[in-house]
Amino acid sequence: MGQVDGSQLHWVLVHGSMHGAWSYYKTMALLQAEGYKVTAVDLAGCGASAVDSNTVSDFEVFNQPLVDVLNAIPATERVVLVGHSLGSISLLHAMENFTHKISLAIHVAGGLLPSGVSFEITGDYFKGCFPEIGPFQIFARQIFGNGPENPPTTITIDKANLQKVFYTSPKTPSVDLALAQIMCRPASFEVQFSTVVHYTKEKQGTIPSVYIKTSIDQCLFPASQDYIIKACPQTEVVEIHADHTPMFSATDELHEILLRLAAKYTSA
Repeated sequence: MGQVDGSQLHWVLVHGSMHGAWSYYKTMALLQAEGYKVTAVDLAGCGASAVDSNTVSDFEVFNQPLVDVLNAIPATERVVLVGHSLGSISLLHAMENFTHKISLAIHVAGGLLPSGVSFEITGDYFKGCFPEIGPFQIFARQIFGNGPENPPTTITIDKANLQKVFYTSPKTPSVDLALAQIMCRPASFEVQFSTVVHYTKEKQGTIPSVYIKTSIDQCLFPASQDYIIKACPQTEVVEIHADHTPMFSATDELHEILLRLAAKYTSA
């Protein structure tokens, strides 16, 4: 296995629905301890973003913080993108528009979309991903920020139910669950269910793309991940014994996988 020049590699970490850059605090610390440059992004209306997620209805606005980060990274640095859950949608957009900068994309329990398809609840792709009702569908609650007579603006999971959806593994430390109960925010309904990303084999298809499948996931079931992987073929699929958030429940195992993939796909 080749050695990676950490000084030239820049990890960019993109969070999933209702989460923020904070969800990568352990992964970020471990990568930095290895000598890597790491940036964890807060998308608009998420994490520490000052934007009210009820006002975010456009993917371009939602995703702009990632675009800004990638624009600022010099050409001398090779980017490894890591996307968790629906953060994978942002990765697909980046892979198409920043192809020359990205050396590797890693999807952790990724909510990938085929080109031109959305997660519209009544659509065939959503139904294929979620053929049965799971904890997310049971506990997710819509918020009508523009009044009950208008469509929902955001979707959330109440603090008391977060563990039943995202953090089901007994290996999730109680301090991380407490952090999530403080930091999780409602997610834009339109962005989550209406976003469509168009991409091509000529661009996105030239970047190695690896899917990390979470084998005891109760939010995005393993069978749902298999459906996604079949619809969106990957360079490689790696399995981890973890729930939907291995950043917390399988921190060290995830870190080792990330290092191994970087060495495999970005070595000089």
